[in-house]
Amino acid sequence: MKAGWICALSSVLVLAAGCEGQIGDPGIPTATPGAIGAGDSETPPSLPPVIPGGFEPTSDPTSGTPMPSDPSLPVDPTKIPPPDSTTPPSDTTPPPPTNGMPPTAQPPVVMPPPKDVTGTIVPLYTSPSHPSWTAVIAAKKSHPTVPVIAVVNPANGPGSAINAGYVAGIGRLFDAGVKVIGYIATGYTRVPEATVRADIDRWKKWYPQLAGIFFDEQSNKAGQEPYYRSLSQYAKSVGLLYTVGNPGTDSGPSYVGVLDTVLIYESQGLANMTKLAGWHAAHPPRNFGIIPYGTALDVAYVRAAKGLVGYIYLTNDTLPNPWDSVPVYFADLLAALE
Repeated sequence: MKAGWICALSSVLVLAAGCEGQIGDPGIPTATPGAIGAGDSETPPSLPPVIPGGFEPTSDPTSGTPMPSDPSLPVDPTKIPPPDSTTPPSDTTPPPPTNGMPPTAQPPVVMPPPKDVTGTIVPLYTSPSHPSWTAVIAAKKSHPTVPVIAVVNPANGPGSAINAGYVAGIGRLFDAGVKVIGYIATGYTRVPEATVRADIDRWKKWYPQLAGIFFDEQSNKAGQEPYYRSLSQYAKSVGLLYTVGNPGTDSGPSYVGVLDTVLIYESQGLANMTKLAGWHAAHPPRNFGIIPYGTALDVAYVRAAKGLVGYIYLTNDTLPNPWDSVPVYFADLLAALE
């Protein structure tokens, strides 16, 4: 903008001041926002008059002379909103009548809490070529909603070398939907933590489809919880996310949460139901499991125990090794757990 034009405009507003002052000069009064005088309302000629609603005028507001329109934009007179219309058209559907009553608020949808599903933990201490592996796979496929966890044990632990038969067998279990965990004996804390961790590392390295670790010979004595908590956390840190402990008897409340699940009964015959309904009832059933041996399938017992423990396994096999087979009724056990 040129200085001569500023001088001419300033002379109209302040005749006695001349053009020596600049904007902000004490000799030239500055405008106060919101305090425009009558002489300050002149609209510059280059600005068209504004019509409420944001529409361009179709005629000169002062003379009424029609204004030329853009020939590329045909104008339909019926589509031109009235000059005093300031509310844009609404495309929303009006709410339904309420007969003078306020609308009723819809109650929020409340989803029920997830329900614990009872599964089974199978001590699958046979070789992958044994018919027991095929039986577990077939039963799982027939009852896919029942969680099945298989504990595998090549050599009282992972052994000293990878076993190709176990690689293939674990793969078949995995493909059928069985969660596979690896056996480690802890000697009731007598096995050094470093030794157990080395076994955890071998399980993870050799059998990548493994889901967790089974700590057998778990102590149930108060004060030895840190040993198992440390080992459980280590297993999870390397990707073996599910841990089970097996003291074979009740372990007490102090072990809840140290491992994901603790097997509180490993004996001949069915566990006394009143013992399962003791202090354990204050904790979710998934914290506990039972593995009785030397027993027939008792469907009524299984269904009653489902609300008390999260994992139930029964077998009619007996000592000296009740874990060298799976019962002929294994598929029926899964049916009772559904």
